[in-house]
Amino acid sequence: MASPRSFTFGIPLVGRAGTDDFARVEALVGLTLRSLLAQTDPAFGVLVMGQDRPATLPDDPRVRFIEAAWPAHAQDAANNDAGCKRHALGEAALREGDGWLMLVDADDWVPRDLVAAARTAIDPGSLGGVLAQGDMVDFASGRAAPLPFPGAFERPFHALCGSSVVARLRPDDSDPLRRNPLQVLRDHHDWPQAAAARGACVATLPTRGAYVVGTAQNHSERHGPFAGWRADLNDALRRRGLEIDDAFLSRFGLDRAALTAAGGLSSAGTPPAR
Repeated sequence: MASPRSFTFGIPLVGRAGTDDFARVEALVGLTLRSLLAQTDPAFGVLVMGQDRPATLPDDPRVRFIEAAWPAHAQDAANNDAGCKRHALGEAALREGDGWLMLVDADDWVPRDLVAAARTAIDPGSLGGVLAQGDMVDFASGRAAPLPFPGAFERPFHALCGSSVVARLRPDDSDPLRRNPLQVLRDHHDWPQAAAARGACVATLPTRGAYVVGTAQNHSERHGPFAGWRADLNDALRRRGLEIDDAFLSRFGLDRAALTAAGGLSSAGTPPAR
């Protein structure tokens, strides 16, 4: 029986010089890694790229740290440091051979069945798959709301969350689009539409993701060009969201103790009336 194609999670991690709280960055990526290592399909690897090795990197043979070959700088709206890391992670994953790559922000959570869902749903002819559904989670309050979020964000999950695309990698293909679609269809916001415009297709993955906000380290909230709009969206989440429970967290291999230890749920309380 042939061995399964490789599946790689790639995490671009901000450097110590690019943040005012690297300990918080380490705590957040620790939760992300915990959610990845809880996958029901164990055939995957994780590449973490950054200037500084996080203390929360687990002692697990599936997880490998790659040191960035350039110094970290203060973050800005362009977020070029993360862009360079995403490109380098793509090239590293291609060296692993034919398979799949999912780039994951260092504060998001991935459902435990993501690898299994991707292997099942992404057919050989497609460029990959997207998470069209999921939940936005406020790290501080522990409240969540589904995406699309009526009255606040009406588009699919992948239109907001960067940890939502699985690309099908074909290292020997001469067509850049099929070699690594992430290098051509860069913007996760419109991945299915951009693929269709090029005569290609992507699958919808039958599982739900988690886009984590309110961490005080999310680049889009602090430095992105729509930081003001993001603040309004987060406010709507805290007002209208429902408190997450153990069943919700278990879908991502997490629990309340892990979140509290990482500094989350600091302002959790009774959910608002609906």
